[in-house]
Amino acid sequence: MITLTIPLMLRFRTSFHEIMRSTAYGLIRFIIFFVLAAFYFPSHGLMASTFAAKEVNEPSSFQLQPGSRLKIVVYREADLSGEYEIDPAGNLSFPLIGDIKTAGLKIEQLSEQLTVKLKKFLINPQVSISRSEGTIKSISVLGHITKPGIYDYTPGSTLMRLISTAGGFAESANKKKIKIVRIIDGDKKVMIVNATDIINGQANDPNIESGDIIFVPESIF
Repeated sequence: MITLTIPLMLRFRTSFHEIMRSTAYGLIRFIIFFVLAAFYFPSHGLMASTFAAKEVNEPSSFQLQPGSRLKIVVYREADLSGEYEIDPAGNLSFPLIGDIKTAGLKIEQLSEQLTVKLKKFLINPQVSISRSEGTIKSISVLGHITKPGIYDYTPGSTLMRLISTAGGFAESANKKKIKIVRIIDGDKKVMIVNATDIINGQANDPNIESGDIIFVPESIF
């Protein structure tokens, strides 16, 4: 039978506590290293895949058109991320890239184009696009008008109301051949409207939809 003396027992207890303390410190260091590695090196799998999973593009049914406002996020590129609006010509102006033809595209198609173009400037760019929440839809009124520009869309808007909001016709305006340009299922449709007939009560004042472009040409005479 082995009998442990008191000094030997104390030495054994001290060694045991040192081993446990050393093991605990090692475990803590391992956990800290793992957390820091996941935070500082996201492009190697975990964080990048999480970003791609959480940032899902809009459903494919939505098609872009002039006036559409988009929230574009380029992962870890704050200078490129933000809200953008498609201009009356159907283009999106994006930093580094320039203008991109977007009218009629679906959001995932635009995301693919941006990703491909950004590869010239970034390593493995991650792009996510969604419609901007609380978007104020707009209508473009261009040509020979007193105050051409982009105006907010309100339900029930008509051609003559928009013309009035834009300050009315300029003296050089051709009121008989006003163009209303509209994107329908990706195709550009142009409707010619005679405002003189509307004013004289011989034609109805057509409704205007969000994203429409109203163009008033110049009168020849």
